Amino acid sequence: MTDLLHLKARELTFGPTAPDAFAHAFDGPGEGRALVTFESQEHGPNLDLALSLLSSLGTVLALYPDRGCWDELTVRDDVDPGRTHGVGENRLHVDLVDRDRAPRLIALYCVRADPAGGGASALSDLHTAAGDLDQADREVLRQPIFSYFTDHGVHGVGEGMARFPVLPEHLDGREPIRFTSKMLPHLQRGELVDGGAPEQAAAAFGRLVAAAEARRTTVRLQPGQLLIFDQWRYAHGRMPLGPNQSELPPSQRRLLKQAYGHRPELTGGTR
Repeated sequence: MTDLLHLKARELTFGPTAPDAFAHAFDGPGEGRALVTFESQEHGPNLDLALSLLSSLGTVLALYPDRGCWDELTVRDDVDPGRTHGVGENRLHVDLVDRDRAPRLIALYCVRADPAGGGASALSDLHTAAGDLDQADREVLRQPIFSYFTDHGVHGVGEGMARFPVLPEHLDGREPIRFTSKMLPHLQRGELVDGGAPEQAAAAFGRLVAAAEARRTTVRLQPGQLLIFDQWRYAHGRMPLGPNQSELPPSQRRLLKQAYGHRPELTGGTR
């Protein structure tokens, strides 16, 4: 990921401007995404400092309060390969896409990289991808006719919306783009759309998926690295894990920690 802003944790967590210097870098040259590298491999203190950096951007959430602020993204070979804990590609998406208070910030911290060499994290700029569409497709995707399966048992992210637009009226960072590639096969079957022309909606959404994939970049996180991004702008995903995951003990497989955050609602994409 050649255009990803790379930062050193020590420069952000020490000194009189810590951790606010991170917020300025994130919103400025980072354009809403940054990769932070910790020198230490002491993951406990690193995770505490990572939350300090995340808190400089907004409110840190605990979607699953019993687990604390960090959730574990483990690898399992007995689940759908394309889902969160699977071994295959997890296609580009926005988390909690249907929630009326969808979290804006996602932090991914790497405890273990995939020893088989896979599992890169993917990002795609949805503002740019939407700009690649023609006006007719954008108008279709601005209609509040789409739906998706809601996540249950999560906290701090509002209620599930029965219907929503994929694209907001203006791509100014004040509202999320509600996108998940996993909607596409459902839309192609006339599902998850209510009103309008289902075939037209599926075709327009398919072109947005293609545009997002064309803009996709990847980074393979290493232990002690933290990726933070604005998911109101950037879709994310996971590239396939390396081969023979079933032969690896669970304690050696890729392990990421994930946290979420809100940003002040009235500030849009700036701070």
